[in-house]
Amino acid sequence: MVSETSEALRRAFAVGLLLALLGLFSFMISGFFGALVFAGASALMFYPLQRRLERYLHPNAAAAINLVLLVVVVIVPAIIVLGLAAGQALSFVEQASGWIGDRFSSEAPLTSLDLPAWFPFEAELEALENELTSKLGQIAGTVGRFVVRTLSYMTQATALFLLDLFVATYFFFYCLLSGERLVGNLLASLPMLEEDRQEFLDVGANVTRSILKSLVIIGAVQGFFSGLAFFLIGIQGVIFWGIVMGFLSVIPFIGPVIIWLPVAAYLVIQGQYWAAIFLAGWFWIFVASIDNVLRPYLVGSDTRMPDVLVLLTTLGGLFMFGAIGLLIGPLIGALLMASWAVYRKVFQEELTGS
Repeated sequence: MVSETSEALRRAFAVGLLLALLGLFSFMISGFFGALVFAGASALMFYPLQRRLERYLHPNAAAAINLVLLVVVVIVPAIIVLGLAAGQALSFVEQASGWIGDRFSSEAPLTSLDLPAWFPFEAELEALENELTSKLGQIAGTVGRFVVRTLSYMTQATALFLLDLFVATYFFFYCLLSGERLVGNLLASLPMLEEDRQEFLDVGANVTRSILKSLVIIGAVQGFFSGLAFFLIGIQGVIFWGIVMGFLSVIPFIGPVIIWLPVAAYLVIQGQYWAAIFLAGWFWIFVASIDNVLRPYLVGSDTRMPDVLVLLTTLGGLFMFGAIGLLIGPLIGALLMASWAVYRKVFQEELTGS
């Protein structure tokens, strides 16, 4: 009896100590969470290339080549594009604030818009003018404060960004060399059979890979052609809007439509009917078909996450973690699918009744 009690205390102490240190460790590295997720996801994408290069090169040399490719092909272009997009976003905010200010200075801010004669809501706008003007003022003040905070943060965060970049590149290099062993050690600590561990790993890796391909490649292509459409009709800030629509393109049932549809409606109100028709046709016929054309070639036989789960995890991750949540949310969904697959396998007899 004494030995059983001692063994129970030993196990409880080991588990409690591990959980306490894991919690402390997680809190300690929480500032690098986004960088680590980016590096781990990038390593998963580059890992097949790493295995091919290792047939001819030393693993360190192969990892170094992949690191250079990551920096040259992904990180540097992303920094340049995001920098240009940030400048266009600030310019858009300034122009919008100026437009609102001009409307405030007029005697009839909203009804002074050049609305076509057939527009049916002019009387309603006039009746609600004071309330809407007040709301626009509140929005303008909020946007202005946001821009000031953003510029201040960008000035102060340069050193932190460089530190995150260093952590991401180092962890990427480490994952290429030792990631398989690290994952194996983590899975070996789970109380599952070896076949269940392999099931968890296979489903999780396949779903994660399909998500990353959709987010990075398909999102980038749709974002590029979405920005191109805005450029062709003369919309300013095409890089910013292209990036926004590229991210939105990975969200099922939403996509770029929440950006281009209001723009098309605005063009109709302004009497630019052919531009509105071109924009709607470009997105409905061309941009919407990109996903159907590219996904079979890029994702292939990889396990796909149901669209509703993609929607919920993407939006949930965005609200919980911020921009990096667009990646973290679906990754959590991938782990959920892997866990579900293991659960169904472990309890197959009970679930089937056989």
